[in-house]
Amino acid sequence: MNNPRTAPKSRKMPSQERSRLTVDAIIQASTYILMETGWKGFTTNAIAERAGVNISSLYQFFPNKEAIVAELQNRHAADMQEELHKLLGLVSEQKSLREVLTLLVDMIVSKHKVAPAVHKAVFEEVPQTLRNSCSDADSELRMLFLEALKPFMHNVPNPELAIHIIVVTAQALINNITVERPQLLESAEIVTELVALYENYLERPPT
Repeated sequence: MNNPRTAPKSRKMPSQERSRLTVDAIIQASTYILMETGWKGFTTNAIAERAGVNISSLYQFFPNKEAIVAELQNRHAADMQEELHKLLGLVSEQKSLREVLTLLVDMIVSKHKVAPAVHKAVFEEVPQTLRNSCSDADSELRMLFLEALKPFMHNVPNPELAIHIIVVTAQALINNITVERPQLLESAEIVTELVALYENYLERPPT
C-alpha cells in the first residue's frame, strides 16, 4: 500500500528513445481515459490496451495507476515551470504590476484550456492523497512567482506569504472554474477579474 504522505513514483526513468516513446504512449492513453471515463475506468489494463503496449511493459515504468497520475501531475508542473521561466525574461519589460499579472495569469489560464476534462477528472475523482503531491514542484512555482512579482509589490509586509496565498487561491479558483464553468477559460473576462483581485492584494496603500 502506498504511503498517503508520499507521492507514488515510477519504477525507472526511460533512457532510450523506444522507452521514452512507450512512456509517452502510456501518458497519452491515460489522458484519454481520464477524459472519457474518469477515475472509474482508469485501470492499468485499460491504459495498456489503449496505449498499445503489453501490461508488463507498463509495469516496467509504473507500479500502479497512482504512479501514472503522479507523472501526469509532474508533467503539468514541469510545463508550468518551463513557461514561467520563459515569462521571467519578459517581466522586466513590463511597466506595471497589472501588466506582469496579466502576463502570468493569462499563461496559467491558457495551460488549463488544454484538456480541461483531465483537470476536472483529477480534481473531482482522483483520491485526495494523490492530488497536489508534487510539493517540490509547487515550491519551485512559488519561488518563480515571487521572483517575478516581488519587484512590483507595494506595502506587502511578507512577500513570501503573499505569494503562497496567491498560488493556493489561484489553484483553487482555476480548478473550480475548470470543473464548474470551463467555458470561462475561453473568455478574457476571467483573466481580467483575477488580475484585478491580485493587483489590489499586492499593491496596497501605505499603512
